[in-house]
Amino acid sequence: MVAKFMSTEWIRLVGKQWDTHPEIQKDLKNFNATWEYYIEDRPDIPHVMLFCKAGKVIYAGPSDGRRRDFIMWTSMDHWQKILSGEISGKSALMTRRLKFKGSMMTAMKYMTPFNIHLNILGEIPVDFDI
Repeated sequence: MVAKFMSTEWIRLVGKQWDTHPEIQKDLKNFNATWEYYIEDRPDIPHVMLFCKAGKVIYAGPSDGRRRDFIMWTSMDHWQKILSGEISGKSALMTRRLKFKGSMMTAMKYMTPFNIHLNILGEIPVDFDI
């Protein structure tokens, strides 16, 4: 099944895929956070978000106005490169190809699950023609 990138369907598939990864759940078992994602050069595409509680996704859908701990955004071109693995999550973050708002100290502390998280985004078959 192929979902449109940044659609509600896509982020829900991301949430389901997240919950199949025992390593991320183990590493984040004492961690609660919300992430919001959007495409910098596509303001017409609504933002989507994940809410993780104790390592499990409990909400995946449209951004609903709740407080976000982390916001990540970049251009469509860079999203494609990150999701394809052409650019690693850590490299994208460090070179500011992936923009990030939130506690950098927390992100660094959880760099392994952060990279798994970005890999999960890339595991979902996606249609970038939006």
